[in-house]
Amino acid sequence: MPKLNRAGRKHKRNEGTKEVQPGNYLIVTEGTETEVNYFENISRIIKERFRNNIIVEKVDLDVKGLGRSTTVLVNEAMKKRSLNPSYSDVWVVFDKDDNKDFNEAIIFAKENGLNTAWSNECFELWILLHFQDLTAAIDRDDYTDKLNTHFKKKNLNKGKYEKNIYDIFDVISPYVNIAIKRSNALIADYKSSNIISPTKMNPGTKVQDLVSELIQYIK
Repeated sequence: MPKLNRAGRKHKRNEGTKEVQPGNYLIVTEGTETEVNYFENISRIIKERFRNNIIVEKVDLDVKGLGRSTTVLVNEAMKKRSLNPSYSDVWVVFDKDDNKDFNEAIIFAKENGLNTAWSNECFELWILLHFQDLTAAIDRDDYTDKLNTHFKKKNLNKGKYEKNIYDIFDVISPYVNIAIKRSNALIADYKSSNIISPTKMNPGTKVQDLVSELIQYIK
C-alpha cells in the first residue's frame, strides 16, 4: 500500500503517471437524504476506481428540548476521527437551517482541523446552482419548486426533483463545473462587500470546496 505524503494523501502510483490517489476521507453529515445520497454516489465512483476508503456517515442528532446545534455535529465528527486516525481528511456537511451556533460551529471545526462544507440556507442551494444563478435569499420551499422546473426542462430523474434520488451526483454532474463557478462567485461577492459571516451569506455555500477536491479523482 502506498504511503501517505505530508498532505495526508497517497503518493503517485508510479513515477510515470501524474495520477494521484485520494486519501481516506470521512464525510459526516446530519442525516438528511440529499447530502448522504450525493456524497455516497461520489464515494462509490471513487471506490470503484481506487479501492480506498471514502466513508460517508450520517449522524442523527437528538435535539428534543435542546434546539438544534451544529457544534454537536462537529463534536461527533471529532469523536469519529479519534477512533480512526487513518483519516487524512475529515469534512462536516451541514445547513444553516435554524441552528443558532452556525458561525461558531464553522470556527470550532477549523480550530480542530476539520473542514466544513456548509450551506445557507440549505444543501438544495448547491444543487440549484448547477442550473441557475441565485443572488437573493428565497424560502426553503422555493428551492424544490425551482429544481422541479429545471429537472422537468432537462428531463432529469423523469422530470422531477426528489430528496431521495440515489444517484443524484450522476444525475446533475454534467453541470458541476458551472455550479462550482457560481458558488465561488457568490462567496467572492460577499467578501467584496466586506460580508465575512457565513450566517449573513444567504444564499451562500462552501460545498464546492469538498466537491472540487473529490471530482479531481473521477475525471
